[in-house]
Amino acid sequence: MKSSILPLLLTSFLVQCNTADKKKSVDVEFSEKVESEFIAGHLDRYLFKTENLSERFVDVWIPESYQNAMDFNVIYMHDGQMLFDESLTWNRQEWRVDETLNRMMDSGEIPPTIVVGMWNADNQRTAEYFPEDALTLRDGEVSDELLSSFPNGARANRYVDFVAESVIPFVEDNYPVKKNREGRFMIGSSYGGLISLYSLTKYPKLFSGVAALSTHWPGTFDANDEIPDAIREYLKRSLPKPGSHKIYFDHGTETLDSLYAPYQQKVDTMMLELGFKQGQDFKSEVFEGTGHSESAWADRLDVPVRYLLRP
Repeated sequence: MKSSILPLLLTSFLVQCNTADKKKSVDVEFSEKVESEFIAGHLDRYLFKTENLSERFVDVWIPESYQNAMDFNVIYMHDGQMLFDESLTWNRQEWRVDETLNRMMDSGEIPPTIVVGMWNADNQRTAEYFPEDALTLRDGEVSDELLSSFPNGARANRYVDFVAESVIPFVEDNYPVKKNREGRFMIGSSYGGLISLYSLTKYPKLFSGVAALSTHWPGTFDANDEIPDAIREYLKRSLPKPGSHKIYFDHGTETLDSLYAPYQQKVDTMMLELGFKQGQDFKSEVFEGTGHSESAWADRLDVPVRYLLRP
């Protein structure tokens, strides 16, 4: 394994990823080592620049118990700027990823784990996180309106390729992490839940399990059947076979989460019909009285982490 933390003198690193028909490259610049009274451990922050997407920061969280000799699991998370430091977030909330995982590792609940937080691209977030291929299964005004809100068209396929072909290779080249499916996981909320599921359908051999918290099935901020039906049909056709991965869903019952119950119930039924077994290779939870916020997800983050990472 290479050194755990790249030296501060590193200015750039070129990642080249070969595909069947073309070579993609992304320039990675070390930005800073982020240490703060609000972060348990620290962050290695990198700036990723690629031709296909807007440039963005990617944070690698290093836990307090970090040791070079360990082979760490990696959780890849979306909306990376909302994960660690509430003093810098737009709504003064965070997922408290560092506190929760430090506690779980210290108690022996989960094996050694680092987290890679990929920042969203602000006004491109919905375009990058909405399952792009599901759009081919819809036909109606609601989905047309959703698509028209994407500044440069749907970009989810580019985004999942970016994670799979640029972010993951970079992390595995530069940190002492497991380089197999069993050591990789993905977690997201709302649209981040949708793109986590979508990533699994596109790269099932890369991930052992994914968690989708407060999954934003409606696609818009109004209840509708058109978009959830299209997403569900896409998942029905594209999810990996039962028994090969762990898939976690949840939702609350307040604010935006109050829309989700009927859609999630249909998804749960679909999972059972496909042969998934509740509590084994998929899990669906309801958190009464909780809403759609980083604070709510922080309060229950240990639930999906425990489910995904424990044998």
